[in-house]
Amino acid sequence: MRIAVTSTGPTLDDNVEARFGRCAFFLVADTDTMQYEAIENPNIALGGGAGIQSAQLMSERGVTTVLTGNCGPNAFNVFGQAGIQVIVGISGPVRNAVEQFKAGAFSSASEPNVGSHFGMDSAPADPTLTRQPKTIPSAQSGGRGMGRGISDGRGMGQGMGRGGGMGRRIGRGRGMGMGGGFGMGNWPAVEQPASPSESDVDPAQARASLKNELQVLEQQKHQIEQRIRELETGHRSIAVVFSERCAGCGICADVCPENAIEINGHAVVNCEICTGCGKCVSECPNEAIVITSIRNSC
Repeated sequence: MRIAVTSTGPTLDDNVEARFGRCAFFLVADTDTMQYEAIENPNIALGGGAGIQSAQLMSERGVTTVLTGNCGPNAFNVFGQAGIQVIVGISGPVRNAVEQFKAGAFSSASEPNVGSHFGMDSAPADPTLTRQPKTIPSAQSGGRGMGRGISDGRGMGQGMGRGGGMGRRIGRGRGMGMGGGFGMGNWPAVEQPASPSESDVDPAQARASLKNELQVLEQQKHQIEQRIRELETGHRSIAVVFSERCAGCGICADVCPENAIEINGHAVVNCEICTGCGKCVSECPNEAIVITSIRNSC
């Protein structure tokens, strides 16, 4: 049996993480052999929908049971659709949790035990696992900052630049010092105000700007990883509407970045356009939408 345990680290001796969607790692273990795979959570920094995307990831990995501290309603709905049982209230070392599960000490949850967006603003259970950006060595310049961006497809640049922060925009810049020609595709440019001199930079504003840019990059990274999974498995994620719960309020259509939802008495999803991003799920006031997996063609 393949089970998944939310973990603060990549080993069985690390502790169970209380937050499902924003745990540091998922440890997917075979209960017969105790062999396991440590999967770093790609959804930890998402602004919304982390639980949904993480639940979808567990479904794609063939997990039958998930052990965690807490599970919200959106992820719980995805697990229900996928036939995965959820066990909540777990704590202590992951190894002990697996052994107790094998001994039949736990029973599956019948409903979520926390509300939506639980853990979004919480610190990790193990503060030593707080993610820090990796330091990238200088390529051609001794400048300060990260240059002017990460390109819109015209290569990753000519040195580290002399900007006083992350530069003037993500897209079109002279970027990361990787030469000329890698590019990052045609991602939408995120405009930033021109960088003032270093002596005039407000540290709080600089942190906020960097966090915003990091979130954009994390979302783009997640989209790329999701597309890779779709190509590998032959399945992709889409939103599914429970018409009997839907009030036709139109909130989901307003927040959909792909314009994949129309209101015709109730919400109707265009499965050819929907990317399964989960924004509609996190905003629906009636919990009438879930993310599920289908073959690549509707």
